[in-house]
Amino acid sequence: MADPRKPIMQPDEAESVRLRKIAYDHLRECTKKGAQATGTTGASFVILGLAIWTDELAELDYRATAQMLDALTILYDPKAPPKKKEHAERRRRAAVAKLLAQVDLDMNSTEGSA
Repeated sequence: MADPRKPIMQPDEAESVRLRKIAYDHLRECTKKGAQATGTTGASFVILGLAIWTDELAELDYRATAQMLDALTILYDPKAPPKKKEHAERRRRAAVAKLLAQVDLDMNSTEGSA
């Protein structure tokens, strides 16, 4: 597992594309192995993973998780108008920021003797 104490990255566009490619390659390999291990299709394995992932995020902050997922429904709706998608993207970013802040808080060890 990666070191949770590492700072959260906020890469520029080029770095984001590079990191997405790395993540995509790993997720494809994981999906292939996971689907084989569970005897399911890749899509079934991904849906199972999404359910687990959603539960994990909800443990951090259920409201931010709900806000992010709601925003994603608009972002992936082909009939949603551009203005609505822009607003959804702002809501998604705000929710992700809340989730990342909660991860930071949860991973921060208490120090001192006060």
